[in-house]
Amino acid sequence: MGHCLRQGMIVLDENIIAGQRTQLRQWRIPFRQIGVELAGQGAEDPQILPLLLRLKQPTFFTRDFDFFKPHFCHPRYCLA
Repeated sequence: MGHCLRQGMIVLDENIIAGQRTQLRQWRIPFRQIGVELAGQGAEDPQILPLLLRLKQPTFFTRDFDFFKPHFCHPRYCLA
């Protein structure tokens, strides 16, 4: 697993399917999920970006194609 994942926090978007969350739990990989432990349910993209900047080395996993736009890139978080 990559260095940034071992050191930082894994953040899952609301759109990550249950099977993937279950697999992470089985592997004992800690994570937080938008709409559950972080932010409110239905949080919009503009609310998620400031949240990522407040976390220590977050890696944000999403299926939302908007986050693949270059203007969302920032050196303080990883988008996957």
